[in-house]
Amino acid sequence: MEPLKNMFNPDVVDEMSQHILAYYPKFDIPTFTMRVFDSQWASRELKERMRHITVCLREALPTSYEEAVRVLMSVSDAVKGGELKFAYMVLPDFVEVYGQDDWELSMEALGVVTQSSSSEFAVRPFLVSHRDQTLARMLSWAEHTSVHVRRFASEGSRPRLPWGMALNEFKKDPSYTLPILERLKADPELYVRRSVANHLNDISKDHEDVALDTAVRWYGKSAETDWVVKHAMRGLLKKGNVRAMRLFGFAEPHNVRVNDIVLSLETCQIGETVNLSCGVDLEESMKIRLEYAVDYVKQNGSVSRKVFMMSEKEMPSGESVFAKKLDFSDKTTRRHYAGEHRITLLVNGVEKGNVLLQLHDESK
Repeated sequence: MEPLKNMFNPDVVDEMSQHILAYYPKFDIPTFTMRVFDSQWASRELKERMRHITVCLREALPTSYEEAVRVLMSVSDAVKGGELKFAYMVLPDFVEVYGQDDWELSMEALGVVTQSSSSEFAVRPFLVSHRDQTLARMLSWAEHTSVHVRRFASEGSRPRLPWGMALNEFKKDPSYTLPILERLKADPELYVRRSVANHLNDISKDHEDVALDTAVRWYGKSAETDWVVKHAMRGLLKKGNVRAMRLFGFAEPHNVRVNDIVLSLETCQIGETVNLSCGVDLEESMKIRLEYAVDYVKQNGSVSRKVFMMSEKEMPSGESVFAKKLDFSDKTTRRHYAGEHRITLLVNGVEKGNVLLQLHDESK
Protein backbone atom coordinates (compact mmCIF):
# COMPACT_ATOMS: atom_id res chain seq x y z
CA MET A 1 0.00 0.00 0.00
CA GLU A 2 1.35 3.41 -0.95
CA PRO A 3 2.45 5.57 2.02
CA LEU A 4 -0.09 8.22 3.01
CA LYS A 5 2.59 10.90 2.74
CA ASN A 6 2.58 10.41 -1.03
CA MET A 7 -0.74 12.23 -1.28
CA PHE A 8 1.52 15.28 -1.45
CA ASN A 9 2.92 14.52 -4.89
CA PRO A 10 3.85 16.51 -8.03
CA ASP A 11 0.36 16.17 -9.51
CA VAL A 12 -1.32 17.54 -6.37
CA VAL A 13 1.19 20.36 -6.02
CA ASP A 14 0.74 21.29 -9.67
CA GLU A 15 -3.06 21.25 -9.36
CA MET A 16 -2.89 23.49 -6.29
CA SER A 17 -0.44 25.79 -8.07
CA GLN A 18 -2.74 26.21 -11.05
CA HIS A 19 -5.62 27.17 -8.76
CA ILE A 20 -3.44 29.70 -6.94
CA LEU A 21 -2.25 31.18 -10.24
CA ALA A 22 -5.86 31.86 -11.21
CA TYR A 23 -6.23 34.20 -8.20
CA TYR A 24 -2.64 35.43 -7.96
CA PRO A 25 -1.12 35.86 -11.45
CA LYS A 26 2.33 36.61 -10.01
CA PHE A 27 2.56 33.12 -8.53
CA ASP A 28 5.85 31.63 -9.77
CA ILE A 29 4.99 27.96 -10.26
CA PRO A 30 8.47 26.73 -11.35
CA THR A 31 10.20 28.35 -8.36
CA PHE A 32 7.52 27.18 -5.94
CA THR A 33 7.71 23.62 -7.28
CA MET A 34 11.51 23.60 -7.05
CA ARG A 35 11.36 24.75 -3.43
CA VAL A 36 8.77 22.12 -2.52
CA PHE A 37 10.61 19.18 -4.06
CA ASP A 38 13.99 19.97 -2.56
CA SER A 39 16.76 17.54 -1.60
CA GLN A 40 15.02 16.69 1.71
CA TRP A 41 11.57 15.96 0.26
CA ALA A 42 11.88 12.17 0.10
CA SER A 43 12.81 11.89 3.77
CA ARG A 44 9.91 14.00 5.05
CA GLU A 45 6.88 12.30 6.57
CA LEU A 46 3.23 13.30 6.06
CA LYS A 47 2.92 16.26 8.43
CA GLU A 48 6.43 17.43 7.63
CA ARG A 49 5.56 17.56 3.95
CA MET A 50 2.42 19.55 4.66
CA ARG A 51 4.27 22.07 6.81
CA HIS A 52 7.07 22.33 4.24
CA ILE A 53 4.56 23.21 1.50
CA THR A 54 3.05 25.79 3.85
CA VAL A 55 6.44 27.45 4.31
CA CYS A 56 7.04 27.42 0.56
CA LEU A 57 3.65 29.06 0.02
CA ARG A 58 4.56 31.84 2.41
CA GLU A 59 7.59 32.61 0.20
CA ALA A 60 5.53 32.53 -3.02
CA LEU A 61 2.37 34.42 -1.99
CA PRO A 62 1.96 38.15 -1.26
CA THR A 63 3.89 39.35 1.78
CA SER A 64 0.68 40.67 3.34
CA TYR A 65 -0.99 37.94 5.39
CA GLU A 66 -4.43 39.27 4.46
CA GLU A 67 -3.70 39.25 0.74
CA ALA A 68 -2.12 35.80 0.91
CA VAL A 69 -4.89 34.19 2.94
CA ARG A 70 -7.62 35.66 0.73
CA VAL A 71 -5.95 34.02 -2.26
CA LEU A 72 -6.11 30.69 -0.42
CA MET A 73 -9.74 31.28 0.55
CA SER A 74 -10.55 31.78 -3.13
CA VAL A 75 -8.73 28.54 -3.97
CA SER A 76 -10.76 26.73 -1.33
CA ASP A 77 -14.02 28.07 -2.76
CA ALA A 78 -12.94 26.86 -6.20
CA VAL A 79 -12.22 23.28 -5.13
CA LYS A 80 -14.85 22.67 -2.43
CA GLY A 81 -17.73 20.32 -3.01
CA GLY A 82 -18.21 16.65 -2.26
CA GLU A 83 -15.60 14.89 -0.14
CA LEU A 84 -12.89 16.86 1.62
CA LYS A 85 -9.49 16.97 -0.04
CA PHE A 86 -6.88 16.04 2.55
CA ALA A 87 -3.99 17.43 0.51
CA TYR A 88 -5.59 20.87 0.73
CA MET A 89 -5.09 20.88 4.51
CA VAL A 90 -2.11 23.00 3.57
CA LEU A 91 -4.63 25.87 3.43
CA PRO A 92 -5.71 25.77 7.11
CA ASP A 93 -2.12 24.97 8.06
CA PHE A 94 -1.10 28.29 6.50
CA VAL A 95 -3.63 30.03 8.75
CA GLU A 96 -2.36 28.19 11.81
CA VAL A 97 1.27 29.09 11.16
CA TYR A 98 0.94 32.69 9.96
CA GLY A 99 -2.41 33.92 11.28
CA GLN A 100 -2.01 33.95 15.04
CA ASP A 101 -1.77 37.76 15.16
CA ASP A 102 -4.98 38.38 13.20
CA TRP A 103 -7.68 36.42 15.01
CA GLU A 104 -10.69 37.84 13.16
CA LEU A 105 -9.33 37.25 9.67
CA SER A 106 -7.99 33.84 10.64
CA MET A 107 -11.38 32.74 11.96
CA GLU A 108 -13.00 33.88 8.74
CA ALA A 109 -10.39 31.94 6.79
CA LEU A 110 -10.72 28.74 8.82
CA GLY A 111 -14.48 28.78 8.35
CA VAL A 112 -13.96 29.00 4.58
CA VAL A 113 -11.09 26.58 4.00
CA THR A 114 -12.58 23.87 6.22
CA GLN A 115 -15.16 23.39 3.46
CA SER A 116 -12.53 22.05 1.07
CA SER A 117 -10.17 20.31 3.51
CA SER A 118 -10.56 20.51 7.30
CA SER A 119 -9.51 23.14 9.83
CA GLU A 120 -9.85 20.83 12.84
CA PHE A 121 -6.10 20.81 13.56
CA ALA A 122 -5.40 24.43 12.65
CA VAL A 123 -7.98 25.92 15.03
CA ARG A 124 -6.52 24.35 18.16
CA PRO A 125 -3.76 26.91 18.82
CA PHE A 126 -6.45 29.62 18.63
CA LEU A 127 -8.49 27.72 21.23
CA VAL A 128 -5.45 27.96 23.50
CA SER A 129 -4.52 31.59 22.85
CA HIS A 130 -8.06 33.01 22.42
CA ARG A 131 -10.18 30.41 24.17
CA ASP A 132 -13.44 32.25 24.84
CA GLN A 133 -13.51 34.16 21.56
CA THR A 134 -12.81 31.05 19.53
CA LEU A 135 -15.35 28.95 21.42
CA ALA A 136 -18.00 31.58 20.78
CA ARG A 137 -17.21 31.51 17.08
CA MET A 138 -17.33 27.71 17.00
CA LEU A 139 -20.68 27.78 18.79
CA SER A 140 -22.03 29.97 16.00
CA TRP A 141 -20.49 27.62 13.41
CA ALA A 142 -22.62 24.83 14.92
CA GLU A 143 -25.58 26.46 13.14
CA HIS A 144 -23.83 27.02 9.81
CA THR A 145 -25.50 25.94 6.57
CA SER A 146 -22.39 23.96 5.53
CA VAL A 147 -22.18 20.43 6.91
CA HIS A 148 -18.38 20.73 6.91
CA VAL A 149 -18.44 23.85 9.08
CA ARG A 150 -20.90 22.29 11.54
CA ARG A 151 -18.73 19.20 11.85
CA PHE A 152 -15.67 21.42 12.28
CA ALA A 153 -17.32 23.08 15.30
CA SER A 154 -17.39 19.72 17.08
CA GLU A 155 -14.28 18.06 15.67
CA GLY A 156 -11.97 21.03 16.11
CA SER A 157 -12.88 21.43 19.79
CA ARG A 158 -12.51 17.75 20.76
CA PRO A 159 -10.38 17.43 23.91
CA ARG A 160 -8.50 14.42 22.54
CA LEU A 161 -8.53 14.84 18.77
CA PRO A 162 -6.26 12.10 17.32
CA TRP A 163 -3.04 13.53 15.87
CA GLY A 164 -4.09 16.99 17.04
CA MET A 165 -2.79 19.33 19.73
CA ALA A 166 -4.20 18.32 23.13
CA LEU A 167 -6.58 20.82 24.70
CA ASN A 168 -5.72 20.32 28.36
CA GLU A 169 -8.19 22.90 29.66
CA PHE A 170 -11.00 21.07 27.88
CA LYS A 171 -9.80 17.75 29.28
CA LYS A 172 -10.07 19.21 32.78
CA ASP A 173 -13.39 20.97 32.23
CA PRO A 174 -15.79 19.55 29.62
CA SER A 175 -18.29 22.36 30.19
CA TYR A 176 -16.40 24.49 27.66
CA THR A 177 -17.56 22.43 24.68
CA LEU A 178 -20.84 20.86 25.80
CA PRO A 179 -22.91 23.80 24.44
CA ILE A 180 -21.50 23.05 20.97
CA LEU A 181 -22.51 19.40 21.27
CA GLU A 182 -25.98 20.36 22.47
CA ARG A 183 -26.57 22.27 19.24
CA LEU A 184 -25.29 19.44 17.06
CA LYS A 185 -26.58 16.32 18.81
CA ALA A 186 -29.56 15.91 16.46
CA ASP A 187 -27.91 17.26 13.32
CA PRO A 188 -29.55 15.80 10.20
CA GLU A 189 -26.16 14.71 8.84
CA LEU A 190 -24.58 11.51 10.22
CA TYR A 191 -21.20 13.02 9.31
CA VAL A 192 -21.76 15.68 11.97
CA ARG A 193 -23.35 13.38 14.54
CA ARG A 194 -20.41 10.99 14.31
CA SER A 195 -18.10 13.83 15.35
CA VAL A 196 -20.43 14.68 18.25
CA ALA A 197 -20.34 11.04 19.37
CA ASN A 198 -16.54 10.91 19.15
CA HIS A 199 -16.33 14.19 21.08
CA LEU A 200 -18.56 12.84 23.86
CA ASN A 201 -16.51 9.64 23.88
CA ASP A 202 -13.42 11.83 24.42
CA ILE A 203 -15.13 13.43 27.41
CA SER A 204 -16.01 10.01 28.85
CA LYS A 205 -12.30 9.16 29.12
CA ASP A 206 -11.76 11.95 31.65
CA HIS A 207 -15.24 12.57 33.06
CA GLU A 208 -17.36 9.43 33.04
CA ASP A 209 -20.22 10.92 35.05
CA VAL A 210 -20.46 14.07 32.90
CA ALA A 211 -20.58 11.97 29.74
CA LEU A 212 -23.15 9.59 31.25
CA ASP A 213 -25.33 12.44 32.57
CA THR A 214 -25.29 13.91 29.07
CA ALA A 215 -26.11 10.55 27.52
CA VAL A 216 -29.05 10.01 29.87
CA ARG A 217 -30.37 13.49 29.07
CA TRP A 218 -30.16 12.90 25.31
CA TYR A 219 -31.23 9.27 25.07
CA GLY A 220 -34.75 8.51 23.95
CA LYS A 221 -35.38 11.93 22.39
CA SER A 222 -34.89 10.96 18.74
CA ALA A 223 -33.33 8.32 16.51
CA GLU A 224 -30.51 10.77 15.74
CA THR A 225 -29.57 11.37 19.37
CA ASP A 226 -29.97 7.69 20.22
CA TRP A 227 -27.35 6.86 17.59
CA VAL A 228 -25.03 9.53 18.97
CA VAL A 229 -25.39 8.27 22.53
CA LYS A 230 -24.79 4.62 21.62
CA HIS A 231 -21.68 5.46 19.60
CA ALA A 232 -20.40 7.85 22.27
CA MET A 233 -20.77 5.28 25.04
CA ARG A 234 -18.78 2.58 23.21
CA GLY A 235 -15.70 3.13 25.37
CA LEU A 236 -17.63 2.89 28.63
CA LEU A 237 -19.53 -0.14 27.37
CA LYS A 238 -16.27 -1.91 26.57
CA LYS A 239 -15.09 -1.09 30.09
CA GLY A 240 -18.24 -2.70 31.47
CA ASN A 241 -19.48 0.54 33.03
CA VAL A 242 -22.68 -0.37 34.86
CA ARG A 243 -24.51 2.93 34.22
CA ALA A 244 -23.77 2.68 30.51
CA MET A 245 -24.93 -0.94 30.41
CA ARG A 246 -28.18 -0.17 32.19
CA LEU A 247 -28.89 2.84 29.94
CA PHE A 248 -29.15 0.49 26.95
CA GLY A 249 -31.07 -2.21 28.77
CA PHE A 250 -28.20 -4.62 29.52
CA ALA A 251 -29.12 -6.00 32.93
CA GLU A 252 -26.87 -7.70 35.45
CA PRO A 253 -26.31 -11.20 33.96
CA HIS A 254 -26.89 -13.19 37.17
CA ASN A 255 -28.69 -16.01 35.43
CA VAL A 256 -26.44 -16.26 32.39
CA ARG A 257 -23.83 -18.98 31.88
CA VAL A 258 -21.20 -19.19 29.15
CA ASN A 259 -20.41 -22.84 28.38
CA ASP A 260 -18.03 -24.78 26.15
CA ILE A 261 -15.56 -22.01 25.35
CA VAL A 262 -13.51 -23.65 22.62
CA LEU A 263 -10.63 -22.57 20.36
CA SER A 264 -9.97 -24.42 17.13
CA LEU A 265 -6.25 -24.28 18.04
CA GLU A 266 -4.59 -24.20 21.44
CA THR A 267 -1.37 -22.93 19.87
CA CYS A 268 -0.86 -20.98 16.69
CA GLN A 269 1.70 -18.90 14.83
CA ILE A 270 1.63 -15.16 14.41
CA GLY A 271 -0.25 -14.56 11.17
CA GLU A 272 -2.75 -17.40 11.64
CA THR A 273 -6.45 -17.25 12.48
CA VAL A 274 -8.23 -19.17 15.24
CA ASN A 275 -11.93 -19.93 15.59
CA LEU A 276 -13.56 -19.15 18.94
CA SER A 277 -16.93 -20.65 19.87
CA CYS A 278 -19.08 -20.75 22.97
CA GLY A 279 -22.58 -21.41 24.23
CA VAL A 280 -24.62 -18.83 26.11
CA ASP A 281 -27.32 -20.26 28.40
CA LEU A 282 -30.09 -17.97 29.72
CA GLU A 283 -32.66 -18.90 32.37
CA GLU A 284 -34.96 -16.19 30.98
CA SER A 285 -35.03 -13.96 27.93
CA MET A 286 -32.99 -10.78 28.19
CA LYS A 287 -30.97 -8.30 26.17
CA ILE A 288 -27.38 -9.55 25.80
CA ARG A 289 -24.15 -7.83 24.87
CA LEU A 290 -21.65 -10.63 24.25
CA GLU A 291 -18.00 -9.59 23.89
CA TYR A 292 -14.61 -11.22 23.98
CA ALA A 293 -11.46 -9.65 25.35
CA VAL A 294 -7.97 -10.58 24.24
CA ASP A 295 -5.06 -9.93 26.58
CA TYR A 296 -2.39 -9.29 23.96
CA VAL A 297 1.22 -9.85 24.97
CA LYS A 298 3.28 -6.71 24.42
CA GLN A 299 6.93 -6.54 23.39
CA ASN A 300 8.05 -6.04 27.00
CA GLY A 301 6.10 -9.08 28.21
CA SER A 302 3.21 -7.21 29.80
CA VAL A 303 -0.34 -7.53 28.46
CA SER A 304 -2.82 -5.08 27.00
CA ARG A 305 -6.52 -5.90 26.82
CA LYS A 306 -8.64 -5.22 23.75
CA VAL A 307 -12.39 -5.85 23.78
CA PHE A 308 -14.32 -6.94 20.67
CA MET A 309 -18.02 -7.40 19.97
CA MET A 310 -19.48 -10.84 19.26
CA SER A 311 -23.21 -10.19 19.41
CA GLU A 312 -25.76 -7.75 20.78
CA LYS A 313 -29.43 -8.68 20.75
CA GLU A 314 -32.52 -9.72 22.67
CA MET A 315 -32.15 -13.45 23.36
CA PRO A 316 -34.75 -16.06 24.38
CA SER A 317 -34.24 -18.41 27.28
CA GLY A 318 -32.16 -21.49 26.62
CA GLU A 319 -28.76 -21.93 25.01
CA SER A 320 -27.45 -20.28 21.86
CA VAL A 321 -24.12 -20.92 20.16
CA PHE A 322 -21.82 -18.13 18.99
CA ALA A 323 -18.61 -18.19 16.95
CA LYS A 324 -15.95 -15.71 15.92
CA LYS A 325 -12.75 -15.81 13.88
CA LEU A 326 -9.72 -14.32 15.66
CA ASP A 327 -7.01 -12.91 13.42
CA PHE A 328 -3.46 -12.85 14.79
CA SER A 329 -1.79 -11.34 11.75
CA ASP A 330 0.15 -8.10 12.22
CA LYS A 331 -1.55 -4.87 11.23
CA THR A 332 -0.57 -1.22 11.09
CA THR A 333 -2.40 -0.71 14.39
CA ARG A 334 -1.17 -3.82 16.22
CA ARG A 335 1.88 -6.04 16.27
CA HIS A 336 1.70 -9.47 17.83
CA TYR A 337 4.27 -11.06 20.12
CA ALA A 338 4.76 -14.62 21.26
CA GLY A 339 3.35 -15.69 24.60
CA GLU A 340 0.23 -16.76 26.44
CA HIS A 341 -2.88 -14.83 25.37
CA ARG A 342 -5.94 -15.02 27.59
CA ILE A 343 -9.31 -14.78 25.81
CA THR A 344 -12.20 -13.85 28.08
CA LEU A 345 -15.93 -13.93 27.34
CA LEU A 346 -18.02 -11.09 28.77
CA VAL A 347 -21.79 -10.81 29.06
CA ASN A 348 -23.13 -7.32 29.72
CA GLY A 349 -19.69 -6.29 30.89
CA VAL A 350 -19.23 -9.19 33.34
CA GLU A 351 -16.55 -11.86 32.82
CA LYS A 352 -18.09 -15.30 32.36
CA GLY A 353 -15.12 -17.52 31.49
CA ASN A 354 -11.86 -17.64 29.61
CA VAL A 355 -9.50 -19.82 27.62
CA LEU A 356 -5.76 -19.63 26.92
CA LEU A 357 -3.96 -19.52 23.57
CA GLN A 358 -0.21 -19.92 23.07
CA LEU A 359 1.02 -17.69 20.27
CA HIS A 360 4.36 -18.51 18.67
CA ASP A 361 6.68 -16.56 16.38
CA GLU A 362 8.02 -18.90 13.71
CA SER A 363 10.63 -16.33 12.67
CA LYS A 364 12.51 -16.96 15.95
